[in-house]
Amino acid sequence: MSEDRPTVAPEPRRNADGTTSVLTSDAGTVRVACPAWCFVEHGYRVPPAKAEITHRSEPVWALVDTPEQGPTSLVEVSLVQWPYSDRTAVFLGVETDDGFLEVGPTGARRVATALREHADHIDTMADRVEAIRAGEGQ
Repeated sequence: MSEDRPTVAPEPRRNADGTTSVLTSDAGTVRVACPAWCFVEHGYRVPPAKAEITHRSEPVWALVDTPEQGPTSLVEVSLVQWPYSDRTAVFLGVETDDGFLEVGPTGARRVATALREHADHIDTMADRVEAIRAGEGQ
């Protein structure tokens, strides 16, 4: 790394026109116009490459409060976009055991379908737990 390049990115600067100025490692200062759903401040630990600038919506978690374990989160989803990359489309970001997946509308609907099917399976398993606890099918 060049000694004249900062190792810590400076704070992004808000501009009067509503854009944010972000120092990048490859394109100098870039003025970023955020979509209404973007909630990030565009502060980066080190100056990002221009293509790494990311819009993200606030994450939404599926939450559950069980009598046995209390409240917990199950799955996170958010909107995500890299406006200066070769993938400028908006994606649905889904946090999974395999990492953070970015899917389009078809993939998002398949995730929703899988979650509904899994919910049905959980209901079936809950019925089984009740039966076992009642002494049936041991």
